[in-house]
Amino acid sequence: MKASTVLGIDAGGTHTDAVLITGHGADLRLAASAKVKTRHDDLPASVREVLAALAGEPGSDGAAALAAVERVTLGTTLAVNALVQGRADTVGLALSAGPGLNPARFALGEHVCVAPGGLDHRGVEVSPLQTDGLARQAAAWRDAGVAAVACVGKFSPRNPAHERVMGAAVAKASGLPVTLGHRLSGRLNFPRRVATAYYNAAVQRLHNAFLDAVEAALADAGIHAATRLLKADGGAVPVSLSRREPVQSILSGPAASVMGVMALCPEAGRGCSLLLDMGGTTTDMALFADGSPVIDRDGMLLQGRRTLVRALASTSIGVGGDSLLTVEGTGAATRVRTGPLREGPAMAFGGVRPTLLDALNALDGNSASGDRGNVAASRDGVAALAVLCGLEPRVLAQKAVDDALARVTRAAHELIDAVNARPIYTLAALKAA
Repeated sequence: MKASTVLGIDAGGTHTDAVLITGHGADLRLAASAKVKTRHDDLPASVREVLAALAGEPGSDGAAALAAVERVTLGTTLAVNALVQGRADTVGLALSAGPGLNPARFALGEHVCVAPGGLDHRGVEVSPLQTDGLARQAAAWRDAGVAAVACVGKFSPRNPAHERVMGAAVAKASGLPVTLGHRLSGRLNFPRRVATAYYNAAVQRLHNAFLDAVEAALADAGIHAATRLLKADGGAVPVSLSRREPVQSILSGPAASVMGVMALCPEAGRGCSLLLDMGGTTTDMALFADGSPVIDRDGMLLQGRRTLVRALASTSIGVGGDSLLTVEGTGAATRVRTGPLREGPAMAFGGVRPTLLDALNALDGNSASGDRGNVAASRDGVAALAVLCGLEPRVLAQKAVDDALARVTRAAHELIDAVNARPIYTLAALKAA
């Protein structure tokens, strides 16, 4: 069998990584790997830089392998990072009612409009849809800085007519991009359909900017291979579909971590395990039961809301090496918080405000250990922050680390408790079914 070459690219909030793997079946070989800083103001440059680093890696055959790429697989935490840090796009939510509870009870965000009219459970119109007020509201949303709109009607999987009319009215009045709920899932469950459409709209611009960057960089490198993006359940979807349904890949980062553990860590195949993947911006967590990843059959959970997206049981929190340190109070009562915001690299790597990595550097007396950047800069930054709140630098640094550990531990327990509270489904069990 002819050996194939696969290019994998993962764009995170801090770094963009890439690998080239050649071979087939069990006979796989890492041809080259590279890591560069993610440039949020120029994503195409980040992808071009990581491809150039692959081709030029000393002692590798990266250049030859790049020329032979047959498949590209992408993963990214950019979308989930934006949600965790509160930096996703502002979304307007257009809902239509129909019989039953007021749909506003299931709303998300501050910009919500309920259009009169609705369908029954069979998809039959019970009252005509009225969009005049919605059109005026959509124009006001645009002027208020709303970047995208999600339109969701009760029972629209049975009849999407009302959603289509709402979407057309919003687009005409505002010119904003529109997500229609029925295009994301054919399943009923109005609250989850609302959440699915809302988060799809919130990350679509950022998601497509990432895909634009990758496609431009691949074209510049002469790579025209089939390109797919990881989904939250560990599967992959063509880029063309992912552009319309980015919600499917919001948790592609944790899914990539799980796939990596399955490939590289046979220990995960024994018993139950908790996976922790700490990057520069977030810490991703997932679970293994009897050696197989746990599936969240209830649908992906985002910021406390269930969606209709099938996903591995995972969670992401805003704690990473570049998580910003903030303080409240002075003296012994000082509270030090780590994250969730990231405003650039650690001071050890040229940043201007201290982060978790800087706190760790300040606590470690061996300034020559590991690739920790400019340890002196870390210590100076932590010391300056400590002066402001009347603490010794090491005390402040320890408080920052303790806060990070407490948040990671709490999130891990919450994930485990949530999984244990329901029947446990694993990827292996689903494959065997």
